[in-house]
Amino acid sequence: MLWFNNVLFANKAYITYMRKILFVMLLAEFSLPLAAQFSQAAKDSARIEIEQITAEWDKAIINRDSSTLDKILTPEYSLNGMVTRSAWMANTLHHIATDTLKLLGGPVISFYGQAVKAEAVFFWKASLDGKPVINAEYAITDIWIKRNGHWQVLIRMSALSKKR
Repeated sequence: MLWFNNVLFANKAYITYMRKILFVMLLAEFSLPLAAQFSQAAKDSARIEIEQITAEWDKAIINRDSSTLDKILTPEYSLNGMVTRSAWMANTLHHIATDTLKLLGGPVISFYGQAVKAEAVFFWKASLDGKPVINAEYAITDIWIKRNGHWQVLIRMSALSKKR
């Protein structure tokens, strides 16, 4: 099922779901022991790594690189809390051809225990089954977790960006 018509523009759902995500992250932040927190050196390293992986993710979307996408996205990944990983992958690999995916601002990265929130603004231009349909700026919020020594994206929240 194609998702962007119903989901990418669902700003109200985005706000509601982000409130839930932030509540869970804050709860995790205050319930984790101090040993689980990142040192400044670890934060700096994680910030660089997440910025690099984000660039790899963008290239993988443009090139329809399923192997790279498999490494970056957790099995539980969802877009806006409504589009499953398998639906997102099917659309990205087979229906949506991305012409441009450019970082315009950010990412602004915040640490919450063993999780990271990265916020950014992207310009995205793409077609759906050969028809141009996307040509806009999007505000995104990604929740990253570190598993087996590797950062992966758990959820991406995306909405049309308000003009800056």
